[in-house]
Amino acid sequence: MFDAQPNRAFSYSLSFHAGQYHLYMYDRAGGVYSRSYDLHESPLPLLRILCATAFAPASWLGMDDTFDCRLHPVITVDATQYFIIAKCFSSSVIRGRATNVWFVAKSIPAGSDPNNIFVVKDLWVNVERQLSEEQILEALKDVECVPKVKEAWTVQRDGQDDSTSLRCPAAFMSHFQRPCDHRTRRRLVLTPAGRPITHAASPLEVVTCLLDLVIGKEFVFRFDVV
Repeated sequence: MFDAQPNRAFSYSLSFHAGQYHLYMYDRAGGVYSRSYDLHESPLPLLRILCATAFAPASWLGMDDTFDCRLHPVITVDATQYFIIAKCFSSSVIRGRATNVWFVAKSIPAGSDPNNIFVVKDLWVNVERQLSEEQILEALKDVECVPKVKEAWTVQRDGQDDSTSLRCPAAFMSHFQRPCDHRTRRRLVLTPAGRPITHAASPLEVVTCLLDLVIGKEFVFRFDVV
């Protein structure tokens, strides 16, 4: 479901077995579930769940208001809207960073203007991480082969940072005897936008890409950037 709907932040589901039912919720911190309910003894909770599924706003059911997947998909970063040209990378994991990378343009048709084409990286960042990705890229901004951060933004949901802790607070997770994997949804706009290495036109381009990686890594260690 998350692969087919990149604008989905979390998902609910129901399971039925032997006259019992459970409610499940999955997001980038993993899955949680309700206790077992009897269909005949506890029909009211099931009715509430079905009514909520039928009439609740899409954002309450996990959809992201900042990602429009209609005819011309649009992704929002802060106050700027970008038209999605193509998907560059998509992680298939449910729990974790769940990174999606898109080629985007500020206006369409995109053309070949480098000032119009960018890369948007959408990911769920562990809040306990000491250094954020944009901090690392900012520290490496003077290295020629490292992409530059144009914008960095925390996705908002109902006026708050979109976080797994909104759906799995500590008091709730204590019932499962495990802490919540606290992750916040971030979007980075990067430039320049290059082709994936799998689309290299020649062996020379592949070697050049690998050389850039070596140069960037050498700069990090030599100057103790991060």
